[in-house]
Amino acid sequence: MSKRIISLGVAFAILLTFALGRCGYINFSNSYKVDSSYNSITVDISTLFTNIYSRNGVLLNNNTHSLYAVIKPSEKSMAELKYLYSNDDIKYITDELKKGYPVVMPVKNYAYTKYIRLEEIVNQNNDNMLCRHLIDKNFSGLEKYVDKKIGSLSINYSVDALGRVLDGDNGTIINKNYNSIDGVKISIDEKLQKIAEVSSKKISKGSVVILDTNTSQILASVSLGGDYLNRSLRPYAIGSIFKIVVAAAALENNINPQYDCKSKIKVGDTTFHCQNKHKHGKQHIKEALANSCNCYFVNLALKLGKDKILNTAKAIGFGESFNLFDNTFPVTDLSFPNEEELNSKGQLALLGFGQGKLTDNPLHFASVVSAVANGGYYNFPTLNINSKDNKRAFSAKTAQTLKEYMKYVVDNGTGFNAQYKSNTAGKTATAQTGIYEDGKEQLNTWFVGFYPYDKPAYSIAIMCEGGKSGAEDCCPVFRSIVESIDKM
Repeated sequence: MSKRIISLGVAFAILLTFALGRCGYINFSNSYKVDSSYNSITVDISTLFTNIYSRNGVLLNNNTHSLYAVIKPSEKSMAELKYLYSNDDIKYITDELKKGYPVVMPVKNYAYTKYIRLEEIVNQNNDNMLCRHLIDKNFSGLEKYVDKKIGSLSINYSVDALGRVLDGDNGTIINKNYNSIDGVKISIDEKLQKIAEVSSKKISKGSVVILDTNTSQILASVSLGGDYLNRSLRPYAIGSIFKIVVAAAALENNINPQYDCKSKIKVGDTTFHCQNKHKHGKQHIKEALANSCNCYFVNLALKLGKDKILNTAKAIGFGESFNLFDNTFPVTDLSFPNEEELNSKGQLALLGFGQGKLTDNPLHFASVVSAVANGGYYNFPTLNINSKDNKRAFSAKTAQTLKEYMKYVVDNGTGFNAQYKSNTAGKTATAQTGIYEDGKEQLNTWFVGFYPYDKPAYSIAIMCEGGKSGAEDCCPVFRSIVESIDKM
């Protein structure tokens, strides 16, 4: 009797070891999760994650499909591989099938097959999707923060006592909400996104951002450069576009001095120059903005002092982190000189024309433009629809004066290439970076502006890495965008 009990125990232990080994083998034998039960196995084909829609309800991700093959470990299935795959792929698939379980693989060359099952699956992202850098989780986009599993597609097979798929079983598809339309809607306008992407093709590295002027909702965002960096969110030297902020601080404090620019100005031991050492002569803020006169704004910053500039800059979000969507998707790493640093007249002088320890990104500076065009009210950039903080940043009088000055920049100054029907306004910049390639300093060039002037609706920021000048690189892109908007 005891021998019989021992024999049964040994047999049970062997069976248990086999079963556990089989479960582990199924779960880890390839890159697809396979669940096992007593008489069947289930192979995952695809998982559906959160859908992301434009403000108009157009699907921005999960909007393309691919064919995947579900290949059983059978001679008939293996005989059909030649219709779908290359020799290298066939070798890999054959090796996987030797493990005894179905393989799921994308189909590269479509052909009719009788024994290999083909299923259409959703691609979460693709190379041609709109707004990819802002959405794709592989680019640290919105999906990274809102993604959750909302559906799945799998296939179930019956197996024999040894765990082998039954020869006559073609599998049963299990669709768990795989066609779900659940998701989130964001502020992107797909028509404006297309316009921005087409208009910006001549910029090899840079960014284009379009905001709703009244709310700073993000209508379009393009990152250019062919890599994973989202240049709409990266910090950059911004140069002369910061003169808008210094001008706002001056107007808020009723300061608008005349200054005679002689191409250079000395502060302490440092001499600052205007671009190309140009002598601009006697000017007020309006003319100095149009000429992008560095000397004028160095002098103005020193007259204003650090506190007035800091107060205005903080009111429009400089030096602050913010979230793009529902308290997630943080934007950080922007630098702004602190009070102690600005005790240095040299640092204050540099800040006057947007250099020194100051960085910003195209997305945030577009919201600064919105504050000017929106009567002095500031809203942080956002992907949320129906959001509107409307914090008073500066007076309506200051905003109106700045609007007029920015129009003058386009009509009579460095922004002339952005002219369109006398209804555009903005500011150029050619920012030094301190980065040299082949002995030549790399420049970040900019144009920021709004359109239309008479009834502002769109705030636009354009930045080009390694550019020549804001007028040459960025103004034509702005003009192309507003011309396309006008024809919508």
